[in-house]
Amino acid sequence: MSKLDDAQKKAKKILEDMEGISHTEVNVETNSEQTVTSGSVSSDPDERVNELTADLQRVQAEFQNYKRRTEGEKTEVFDFAKNRVVREFLSTRDSFDQELAHRPADVDPKWAASIDAIRAQFDKVLSNLGVERFESVGQPFDPHLHEAISMDGGDEVVIEELQAGYKLGPAILRHAMVKVGPASH
Repeated sequence: MSKLDDAQKKAKKILEDMEGISHTEVNVETNSEQTVTSGSVSSDPDERVNELTADLQRVQAEFQNYKRRTEGEKTEVFDFAKNRVVREFLSTRDSFDQELAHRPADVDPKWAASIDAIRAQFDKVLSNLGVERFESVGQPFDPHLHEAISMDGGDEVVIEELQAGYKLGPAILRHAMVKVGPASH
């Protein structure tokens, strides 16, 4: 037995119960806003059942739309929070880049290996979250991806990356800070 058949039986039962009502007027909200008066229905019972069934279907459709809309809103809030938290951690990732760029040549190799392992672990966590570091050097300057700090004229190619840029899916988490200049031929 389908839900529709069950709903129709319930609607018929309601109509049968309404026939015994002695009140002068009972208002029932439907699309047609018909009024049941003196225990009689202005249309035949099957038509009334169909009308109530249509109302039930409309309410169910509205509820499905509500659920879909709230799921979409929940996803948007989650994505916003994820973007914000990941952006906060990018400065820590930048510290790893600075350490590597300024690492002394005579540093203890075991210590350097441990720092490199921590950086790799950090990168794996970012990757698991869907964060992707994009390359800039040698690429044409793109204002959607890059923030130009300096321009040396030329072909508008990124010649140096001062701070890495990151994406989370299609969204740019942080633009890469770059120097733009002529392409080296």
